[in-house]
Amino acid sequence: MDAEFEDVVAHFPPLQFEDPAAQRAAFEAMRVSAPPPRIPEGVEMHEDRSIPVGDRHRVPVRIHVPRQLAPDAPTLVWIHGGGYVVGTADEDDALCARLASDVGVGVVSVEYRLAPEHPFPHGLDDCHAVVATLTSGGRPGDFSALGTGKVVIGGGSAGAGLAAAVALKLRDEGRRALAGQILLYPFIDSTLRSPSMTSLADSAIFDAHDAEVCWQHYLGEQRFTPPAYGSPTAAVDLSGLPPAYVAAAGADCLHDEAVDYALRMRASGVPVELHSFADVPHGFTGVAPWTSASRRAIAGVVDAIRRFSGLQEISPPKPALAAAREE
Repeated sequence: MDAEFEDVVAHFPPLQFEDPAAQRAAFEAMRVSAPPPRIPEGVEMHEDRSIPVGDRHRVPVRIHVPRQLAPDAPTLVWIHGGGYVVGTADEDDALCARLASDVGVGVVSVEYRLAPEHPFPHGLDDCHAVVATLTSGGRPGDFSALGTGKVVIGGGSAGAGLAAAVALKLRDEGRRALAGQILLYPFIDSTLRSPSMTSLADSAIFDAHDAEVCWQHYLGEQRFTPPAYGSPTAAVDLSGLPPAYVAAAGADCLHDEAVDYALRMRASGVPVELHSFADVPHGFTGVAPWTSASRRAIAGVVDAIRRFSGLQEISPPKPALAAAREE
């Protein structure tokens, strides 16, 4: 384990995915007692926004925008993690505000419905509805603070899984609306067949048992023969997807599914930048954002959003097809 993470891992409380309600309550208690997130000066946050879904549900979102946002600025749709069963949009306020400030984009963070109360496809439907609205050619009144530029989607863990699923669904609908996808340590293979799911079964923060429980909550018995929108690694054809930045955590049981998905996209002609950060646990950018590995990963995210959205020139592709090892 990376020395910067040893103390974090040693004191990280065990997660209770068997009882999502208890875990949500524990997270809420932690948020209440923790200091408020540090929001960069000049970034405004709007909490009272929502987008309708076809089943009469309205998806709450949190919007982070720099006060001097350009009219044609891009938008990042961000999806939080939590194994599809826990987590809230506000836990990523600091990250979303930083990305808004550093890149000069509007960030829309999605409060999607969670399993097991709302199993697949409810969470996917919520995220898809948000992206479909923002890529439809205009900005509804509640979203007038956003720019009219390109849209990038991203997330961490299950959020990355939902981001990948939305990208697949939009492609299949014939809507090449996304400029890029940001996938941080994605949780995307419900079959649990990747080699690291065995070799790193007892990984810190999130282990193979946690993965199995979460997939059961989200997909039920479908997890053994999953639909591609529920478990993106099940997609046979990955061509035509938007460019991707993928970060895999070297000490994470999910490591190999992230690498495999990135390499399959690359083999299908999708521009992919893949980084494997050695000896760091699942969720590393969230549990220890001050570490050097996390800072490098987020700097890579900032750079990727700028390139995907046309704010800077696209750098030449790295020659190596395999993961770019981050030492």
